[in-house]
Order: sequence, then C-alpha cells, then structure tokens
Amino acid sequence: MDKLSATASAAACRVRGGDPGRWPIRIAICLCLLFLLNGCAPQIYNISLRYEPTKVIPAAVTDGRKYSLIVASFTDQRKIDDPLLIGRVIKSDGTPIPILPRYAKPTDTVAAALRELLSKSGYAVAPDRPTWDLDENTLKPEWGKILIGGTIDALDVTCIEMFTMKRYSAKVRVTLIFADVQAKRIFYRVVSESSSSLDHILTSEERLESQINGVLSDAMEKAIEGPETGRQIQEALRK
Repeated sequence: MDKLSATASAAACRVRGGDPGRWPIRIAICLCLLFLLNGCAPQIYNISLRYEPTKVIPAAVTDGRKYSLIVASFTDQRKIDDPLLIGRVIKSDGTPIPILPRYAKPTDTVAAALRELLSKSGYAVAPDRPTWDLDENTLKPEWGKILIGGTIDALDVTCIEMFTMKRYSAKVRVTLIFADVQAKRIFYRVVSESSSSLDHILTSEERLESQINGVLSDAMEKAIEGPETGRQIQEALRK
C-alpha cells in the first residue's frame, strides 16, 4: 500500500518547476489518488510477530550455559473472543478490520520471542517447546532444570484512520514465570509491559508490525535484563 501511494504521490507531484498556478491542480490530483488507494483496504491484515532487539543486548548476569533453559508456550489471558486477534484497523467510517498473526498463534510467537532474547543474552536455550499450565504439580522431570512459562496479559496493535492522519497504538503486557523443574517449585515471577504510539499519513502492515514487535521486544527485554531476574536464575542454577 505504501509503495502504491508513494508512486501516486510521485506521479502527481513530480514536476517542481513550471506554472505555479497549476500547483493546486497537482495537489488535488495527488490527494485524490491517495484517498482512492487507501480506500482499497484489505479485508484482513496479517503481520509477523517476532523479537526485534531495541537495544544492544548485554551479556547474561550469570553463565546460563551450564543448564539449558526451556521456554514453554505462553497462556493467553486476554479478555477476547478470538485468541488469534492481535488488533484492528478502524476505518474512518468506523468499520473494524482485524489484524491476525501471519504464521503462528500469539502463544507460540511470544514464547519464540523470549527464546530468541534469552539466546542473545548468552543462555543456552533447549529446542523443546512444552505446553505448561503454570501449575507446579504438572512440572515434568524431562523438562530439565529451569522452565520459563508465562501469560499474555495484553497484546494489541490498533490503527485509527482519520481524514488526514492514521494513529497507531500498541501495547504488550506479559508475566514471566520461572520454575525449578526438579524441585517442582515456581521461584520467580516478573510482570513487564510496554506501549507506543505513532501518527502517520498511511496505513500499512509494515508499520503495524513494527509497532507491535517494538513493544513486545521492549517488554521482554525489561523482564530479562533486570538484575533481580538474573540473580534469581543464578541462584536456581546453583541448587
């Protein structure tokens, strides 16, 4: 959509010289083309959820390579009817268009983002992807030493289309739960959240994706880089 709009703008506004009296006509043509292109909205938006570092990731507080950490699929605790829904584009006439993940469920993509962050932080992350209900009694010995699960408390990206502006907003709130598998004990919980907003003239899947991935990555980084999280992991690995 951005490329088409940029092409239309360039075609309508290419010539900068010439008769100044013709500029209002060129501007009118440019605006009409933009409105026509924006009117051809899709019936659904698909975006990829993934970890995208927002900063240089520091080394882990402790050497996590002695034991592999295992990340379970997250539990979705959002109060919504469709667990695949991660937001909406609200057209200027009030029509909502759903935003869905492109490749996998939010519960799996959020877990994948955490795995990627832990790996970049210096921890060894096992490839296992168990499903855990966050109950200490259901921890299984084959899940290794430390299992990390959690809940998705908020995960939303919205774009509200106004006459001349598109307003983006995104919010993520997650709870990470750390368990000592062999002791069948949850030893640490941390809640982290992040939000963002952006005003732009166009609606695009790329910008929706950038907004939600930015806040997802920031929330995960806040949870993992905190000194208390590193200390808790260190103590659990020593036992």
